[in-house]
Amino acid sequence: MSAVYLNYTQAELDQAYDQSCWAPEMADTLAAYAALSLAQREETPPEVFRYEEDAMGGIDVFNGSAEGPLIYFLHGGAWRSGDRSMYSFLARNLGRIGCPLAVPDYPKIQSVGLPAMVGRVASALRALLARRREYAGRGLVLAGHSSGAHLAACLATGAGGVDIAQRVSACLLVSGIYDMEPVLLSSRRSYVDVTRAEARRLSPLEHIEALGPGRITLAYGSRESPEFIRQAEEFGRVLASKRRDVRMLRVEDRDHFTILLECNDPASALWQALASLAASMQRCEAPRTKEMQEPE
Repeated sequence: MSAVYLNYTQAELDQAYDQSCWAPEMADTLAAYAALSLAQREETPPEVFRYEEDAMGGIDVFNGSAEGPLIYFLHGGAWRSGDRSMYSFLARNLGRIGCPLAVPDYPKIQSVGLPAMVGRVASALRALLARRREYAGRGLVLAGHSSGAHLAACLATGAGGVDIAQRVSACLLVSGIYDMEPVLLSSRRSYVDVTRAEARRLSPLEHIEALGPGRITLAYGSRESPEFIRQAEEFGRVLASKRRDVRMLRVEDRDHFTILLECNDPASALWQALASLAASMQRCEAPRTKEMQEPE
């Protein structure tokens, strides 16, 4: 059979974008996310902010009175599943680094499309910063996992608005997608309906010039699918060639889902990477653009 992308046949490319083929314990790992998050919510209930009135318009904020930089985390789920309640476990060790954590919900791709998803996570962040103005001058760490890492990278490269991109102090991107071309050649095309122009705009690899000077950590598991490993390594290579402050973190013996559980362990390399990003922030007032300001 002929190759459809690099050396992949169609079947191979489809498999390379199907995480269930590479993570045999996926269901158990997602159940662990849910159990750990339920325990965390019972121990430290989050503040809940509404940025829209629909069912997916809420933001959980943990450790909200902490004085460190804001960590804004976007969850994964192949753009079509998951919700903020599954990721509360990320708040477990925030007291160690003194940072508030915000985890928003947002509509799924099947209901609004991918460009509108990016717009929603951007508007959620604007609403939170308008509501909690004290966060504005502390630095912003954009973080995300899987499709959430893609959304976070889109925000960092300007797809959610220049005002958002200018706010970003650092990024922790875990097991993400940064180039939409091979995604749209795979079976995911069945639910990722974008134009060629939209696909390019939503490929962070194509918009590195929009990134600020902050550090970017790209993490992935050694047992990820080959395409998710390649995407991280290629994004890192291009970032380095553009003299960006990028650090690669390969987490051994972790797949696409078990890697995120490393954030529950303060001794893990992934948690230490997040702590290092937070520690690198300088407490200086970020530019306040007109879009970020509350109405007169």
